[in-house]
Amino acid sequence: MKAIAIAIALAASAAYAQPKPDPTNHEKAGTNETLQNGAEASRPWATGVSSSEQQAALGLFHDGNIELNDGLFAKAAEKYEEALKHWDHPAIHYNLALALMNLDRTIEAYDNFDASMKFGEAPLQSKDKFDSAKNYIVVLSHAIGEIEVACAKKGAKVAIDGKEVFTAPGTYKGKVKVGRHQIVATLEGHPTRVEATDIQPGAPFKIELHLYTVAELTRYRRKWDATWMPYVVMGGGIAVGVLGGVFELMSSNKYADYDRQVAACGTACMNSPALKDLRSSGDTFKTAGEVMYGVGAAALVTGAVLWWINRPEAYQIRAEDLQTPTPEPAQVRVTPVVSPSFAGAALMGRF
Repeated sequence: MKAIAIAIALAASAAYAQPKPDPTNHEKAGTNETLQNGAEASRPWATGVSSSEQQAALGLFHDGNIELNDGLFAKAAEKYEEALKHWDHPAIHYNLALALMNLDRTIEAYDNFDASMKFGEAPLQSKDKFDSAKNYIVVLSHAIGEIEVACAKKGAKVAIDGKEVFTAPGTYKGKVKVGRHQIVATLEGHPTRVEATDIQPGAPFKIELHLYTVAELTRYRRKWDATWMPYVVMGGGIAVGVLGGVFELMSSNKYADYDRQVAACGTACMNSPALKDLRSSGDTFKTAGEVMYGVGAAALVTGAVLWWINRPEAYQIRAEDLQTPTPEPAQVRVTPVVSPSFAGAALMGRF
């Protein structure tokens, strides 16, 4: 029996329209940045980073700055990301955030601005950059919402906007752009989509996804509750058939007695009252046996028909029928589609 799953389509548009970045109007990178700001004895961001790694990061950082200043944001981001592999430096995070912001990669830009502030002002080029990072974070936070997705169905794969985030049971907490997104939970290859509301900045948007297999949503019903009736009728048919067999046996015995007496006295006594009664008794038992066989067979057929009419018929209940009511009403309530191939998902959400 195919299993389902479940899922949620919160489909894909941003609530806050952001203007396309102008490559000629953006914060420029410094041309003389050395990544060596801060006192030599107190640079925790340089701890454990060798001179060769620092130089490799610096070279990529300078290349990224050239791309950034020329408005080639994607190439600049690539250079900065490669530089961070050599040296996790706050100033690289800051410039990477500038490039990502111009690429409309809002969440990554937010995270990199946040990383650039980890050690305060010292590793950046100036206090102005530190203050700018704080301001950028405030602006970007209005375009970012937090989401929390929980699913307890073992083996279900949960994806947000096409990216798998965890395999249930578990919970995912993360940032998303404000607006509509797509959350899909898939169980054994079968996703289910339902509509839910936009995600907004502020309090986290929480979703608990309950997935059920077809078997778990399947119930059975009958035409009537007396499930014993067909079996009683068929049992009665068998009993009547057995009684018919007894009458057949008694008929055979009567005929056997009749034959023995005829053989003993010959045809002269065939018309005697005793032999006529013996023959008549055999005929009576034979007829009764045949009638019993017919009644028994009819009862068996009737019982089989009754069983077929009252056989269990499968039907599917709604997924939300299995939910335990919660004292706090959810702001998201969905009704999944149930079909022969798909069972359902129940979604509960609140801000």
